[in-house]
Amino acid sequence: MTRSSTAEAGVRRRLLAVLFAGTGLTRAGYIAAITVTILVAEDLLGSPTFAGLPAALVVVGMALGTTPVSTYMARHGRRAGMVLGQVVAAVGALLAAWATVRGSFLGLVAGLVVFGLGNSADRLSRYAAADVAPVRYQGSAIALVVWAGTIGSVLGPVLLEPSRRIADGLGLPGLAGPYVLAFVTFGLVALLDFAGLRPDPLTFRPEERVDDGGRPVALRQVMEIPAAKVAVASLVVSQLVMVLIMTMTPIHIRDAGGDLGTVGVVIAAHTFGMFGLSPVTGWLSDRYGRIVVVVVGQLLLAGSGILAAVAPGEATLQLVVALFLLGLGWNLGFVAASALLVDDLPGEWRLRAQGFGDGLTWGSGAVAGLASGILLGLGGFGFLAVVGTALTAVPLTVVVRVRR
Repeated sequence: MTRSSTAEAGVRRRLLAVLFAGTGLTRAGYIAAITVTILVAEDLLGSPTFAGLPAALVVVGMALGTTPVSTYMARHGRRAGMVLGQVVAAVGALLAAWATVRGSFLGLVAGLVVFGLGNSADRLSRYAAADVAPVRYQGSAIALVVWAGTIGSVLGPVLLEPSRRIADGLGLPGLAGPYVLAFVTFGLVALLDFAGLRPDPLTFRPEERVDDGGRPVALRQVMEIPAAKVAVASLVVSQLVMVLIMTMTPIHIRDAGGDLGTVGVVIAAHTFGMFGLSPVTGWLSDRYGRIVVVVVGQLLLAGSGILAAVAPGEATLQLVVALFLLGLGWNLGFVAASALLVDDLPGEWRLRAQGFGDGLTWGSGAVAGLASGILLGLGGFGFLAVVGTALTAVPLTVVVRVRR
């Protein structure tokens, strides 16, 4: 290996380390904020029926922000887009904390939409990791950054109670604490990305940079590629099922008499399933192929939905297992599908297509977040979980048709 290639490999590793650390910190703040949002909304509204609306609007913000942020990145680089997103997300978290203090539901909604808009940039960081990695390791690089969410999966729920106590000590409502935590984490990562993402990740993928915003990528163009059909179906349905079941789990537990600590344990297991085994997922995806991993992920999602459907709210261990499998199934479908969007698209399309795919994904999550409260009111938590299980048939059907 020449000196120049050794130096380049060192730069790649450093950029991946920055992306890894940043994603871990922001995910801790994000998970903490989203976990309490359903409880804050129920307290403000006095009913769980539309308590999923603010959390759904976080995802609406992500869906709305993804395409313009990816276009901005194509023009100005990953670093500029990510720093801008972290700052916007921090402002949204601070506004949500203020709304919780003032008891303003509209303020909460506004803050969380802004929070989602900014967070869309953070979610694109997995594609920045693929930019940095050599081609044969792109699936593993995506998985590495997704794995960084393990930090958030542990720290976010674990910090719920400490952040509540700190807020109480400051004379604030306890549920405002996680929003303050999110403000701090996103602000720190904005500074980290500004200082550490040099050179810009797109330096390694110059074909993805455009000076004029690039050509618009239509849905028809993307969906003409067979692998893209599987990728979009897997991304969308994995997000739908995961959000549908996860969003109402805290209410299911609290209705059975569980406390915030119990909620934290179950959500920690879920988010660990989402992120903790990502290096294995990336290796499986690179070794055995993206489609195989997508199929396994959908089967795990279906199994987790069945287990959750029959779990009483006080059955903590059963819910821990069900929510862990829910997170793991999401991880398999999400990582493998993301790699498909890197593998099988022309270079000049990639950033716009990635933004387009993520927009559909977060939009579907917003629908699921809103529908979760309605389904809970119509038929209970078991009914909601069965609906999620049934949705996994969609990507499996797409895989069969593409194979044929």
